[in-house]
Amino acid sequence: MVNPHGLGPTKLPLVSGQEERAIKCESNYRFGPTFGSGHDLFISANANTNSSCYSRLGNSYQCPPGHQKTFFTGVESFTVQDYEVFGLNN
Repeated sequence: MVNPHGLGPTKLPLVSGQEERAIKCESNYRFGPTFGSGHDLFISANANTNSSCYSRLGNSYQCPPGHQKTFFTGVESFTVQDYEVFGLNN
């Protein structure tokens, strides 16, 4: 992703008390990866052929003020060409 606001790589901290909602991981979930309650970042099924992906930061992830819906792409809804999700084991 290229941040349209001119910000470099940014780690978005979790809102206190939202740690268990950082990522939605359910085997029966029929969509792509979803981060945060209220879907702070939602990647839809067939993300490369529709604009159903969206960003609504501020529920579980803190975001710089004024950028909740446009932080990642400059618009609220978008398509995804390709993505990777990494996890860390403590």
